[in-house]
Amino acid sequence: MRRFCKWTWSLVRRRGPTFAAGLAATVCAFLALNLAMEPVSRSSYCGGACHEMNVSYQTWELTPHGANAQGLRAECIDCHLPPREHYFRHVAAKAWAGGKDMYMHYFGPEYDRQKMRQVVLDHLDNDTCTHCHKDLLKKPSDAKARLAHQAAAQNPTLPENKCTACHESAGHERGQTLFPVGR
Repeated sequence: MRRFCKWTWSLVRRRGPTFAAGLAATVCAFLALNLAMEPVSRSSYCGGACHEMNVSYQTWELTPHGANAQGLRAECIDCHLPPREHYFRHVAAKAWAGGKDMYMHYFGPEYDRQKMRQVVLDHLDNDTCTHCHKDLLKKPSDAKARLAHQAAAQNPTLPENKCTACHESAGHERGQTLFPVGR
């Protein structure tokens, strides 16, 4: 044990400055990444910087997720990326989605709003919704809603039990002028 301690101390003395410099560089890179991600994590960036997302941004603002009496707001990344608490999954998904969106913006075909809407609805799972709406079974509006929420909680993988089966327009209003059906 004494030999191990002596060897460890010798290693720390020889490599300590290199380790400290590496640690400092890692902390600086982590802080820089988070500072760079902050402005592009806002919904106003999604709706203002990308003409493809402008209608989605406008229709989101019409929903309780965009504006409500309580002043609560769900940002785009809250529904379209893994939760921030899962930091590495969140950052990896953000990088993938951002890179893919930029590629499609500059090199992809014309943006098909209905096709993208269906892709998003198909990929949203109940965990995305229940991350914020944890108390669905405590105070549903009526008995029918309670039964639907209980079924969804018991077997969320069935297509009819997905939150979006009943709440398709929860995140984006489907108005005639902003989000015409059939386009």
